[in-house]
Amino acid sequence: MEKKWIAVLGSPRRHKNTETLMDYYIEDLEKKGRRVEKVILSKMELNICNGCEYCSKYNTCHFNDDISKVINKIKNAEGVILGSPSYNYNVTPYMKIFLDRLFSLFTFEKGNWSSKLNSRGIKAIIIGVCAGEDEYSMGFTTESMKRVMIDHGIEVVIEEAYYGTRRKPVMQNEDIRREVARKVENVFSLEKESNYKKLS
Repeated sequence: MEKKWIAVLGSPRRHKNTETLMDYYIEDLEKKGRRVEKVILSKMELNICNGCEYCSKYNTCHFNDDISKVINKIKNAEGVILGSPSYNYNVTPYMKIFLDRLFSLFTFEKGNWSSKLNSRGIKAIIIGVCAGEDEYSMGFTTESMKRVMIDHGIEVVIEEAYYGTRRKPVMQNEDIRREVARKVENVFSLEKESNYKKLS
């Protein structure tokens, strides 16, 4: 598997809190030798899932748009970063469209659901950002992204919930930059330790 990550930005506001926090993670992943491709959902051709169940019958989505291309890249990626600000206690419409379209990766055989991404060892970093100061303000933002990743057999290695952007924007918080570096370092240290145990 290529050591490539796909970063999916759900915020339509460029270079603000969510994208800045995502860029911190991208920088630290690149320091670990990973290649990261960032996709901006608000700049892409997006078609909403309309529940037609074409994917259930033919094992693929009937849309062939920019989201289809992103999904195909994730199939061969080592990891994915999902980032969204909280819009009315949930992810942005752009991120919701993306998460819904991942349904096309599910198959239903012998009475069981399974994902084409399962057992691929893909990892995920989840980033949620909100202006409010607590979990209530964040609502389902991080949880929505996390649950979809888990359903597809993707291991969520970091769940980043950043609160209080009005009081302290990401760009003005020196501590969060160091915290991101620490979290990424920790993930790779655990991975290295796990690989060592497998070889022992």
